Amino acid sequence: MIHIVTDSTAQLTPEEIKENDVHIVPLQITFEGKTYKDNVDITRQQFSEMLSDDETEFPQTSQPSLGQFIKTYEDILKDDPNGSIISIHLSHILSGTVETANTAAQQVEGDIRVIDSQSTDRGLAFEILKAGELIKAGKNLDEVEEDVKAFIPQITLYVFVNSLDYLVKGGRANRAVGFISSLIKLKPVLQMKDDKLVFAAKCRGSKKLTKFRDEITDQLIADKSVKRVGLSYVDSDKDVKEIAAKINKERPDIQVLVRLTSPIIMTHVGPGGFAIIYE
Repeated sequence: MIHIVTDSTAQLTPEEIKENDVHIVPLQITFEGKTYKDNVDITRQQFSEMLSDDETEFPQTSQPSLGQFIKTYEDILKDDPNGSIISIHLSHILSGTVETANTAAQQVEGDIRVIDSQSTDRGLAFEILKAGELIKAGKNLDEVEEDVKAFIPQITLYVFVNSLDYLVKGGRANRAVGFISSLIKLKPVLQMKDDKLVFAAKCRGSKKLTKFRDEITDQLIADKSVKRVGLSYVDSDKDVKEIAAKINKERPDIQVLVRLTSPIIMTHVGPGGFAIIYE
């Protein structure tokens, strides 16, 4: 049997995890002197509320340890000696998680394939669901790996950032950029594209951000090949609910999932942030 492993940034519902028997290795967040395993010791809702408190210190995130991956892989193969593993993780440009998974795979006896999703959140989930579909269809490990990799370019991910402060604090943008952006009220939109994180738009003020949000929504509605959309958010669901309502009205055939993102993503995007991800 082929088993699926991923990390806790994947935006999967409990039903999807169960249906595809997905094994999740959690990342970690250190906050106010305490370390939490993502979605194990702290829920997304709890972290979202903690993050919005201006008086708390900035949280630090860390990837799973090598030992966590080794144990996960060994436990799976111990229960299924003839089994194999497809391990799909968030992009290396956001975390070293996939590199750690690769190192662990080399230290464990068994056929383990590690894939850099070049995405995260619902984009990562789309790849996991694709792997699940292929496994259920009877594809072998080589075919699953090849088809999932070929599927990656079909995923589009936009992140709408309300403030660059958290990207600066998290080391994803330098302080000079953050200071200048605060003066002109810059609200950037980032896109995961060609294995890079690039600026899709630099909006000055909320109105321009909303306008760009609506343009992206109109584009995906007009694209008849779009079948699934993920709308993830940090704290406020106002924007994503408006997007979901428009999609449901104009394209009821599109499957839409609205959920809080993972604490790892929340830490770098910050309050007011949200994402549009579609396949």
